[in-house]
Amino acid sequence: MPVWDTSVASGLHPGGSLFELASEAALSGEPVLLAAPTVQEIAFGLQRKAEDSRFQAALAWFTEILDAGVLTALPLTWEAALLAGRLRAKHPVPPADSRPKRSRGPKPERRVAWVADIQIAATAWLAGEPVCTADQAHFKLLSDGIADLLPGEAKLEILPPPEPGVK
Repeated sequence: MPVWDTSVASGLHPGGSLFELASEAALSGEPVLLAAPTVQEIAFGLQRKAEDSRFQAALAWFTEILDAGVLTALPLTWEAALLAGRLRAKHPVPPADSRPKRSRGPKPERRVAWVADIQIAATAWLAGEPVCTADQAHFKLLSDGIADLLPGEAKLEILPPPEPGVK
């Protein structure tokens, strides 16, 4: 079963296995689930490098497949926003990152990305979908946070991205 039938992708990075699978799914007409904050993060990343024609083309492609309905953006509802606010109060800053400092980005960008991760987790959980992400540590913390806030409810399932070439 394709990953898209069972999970919300937390991001699509060119060259990554999720991007590769999303591209194949888009070409075949399969819907790909993204949380609205993921759409925002992708648009931000592409727009900030839009002086490069490759990023302009990628943003145009991304916009076209959103418009065509190939990518399904799950909305950030008031219920998801409420849960995200509660999670953010519980975990206001991102956990320590083990990657080298130069590859993590500046502190304000890491905090914005953390808020987006919180919103993605809340959106996926309320939709009853697992999150497929390379950022296992952050989303595990958020899954545990949801379980602490809502004991007795199902946990947010976190799936690793597929291995390159594996569908």
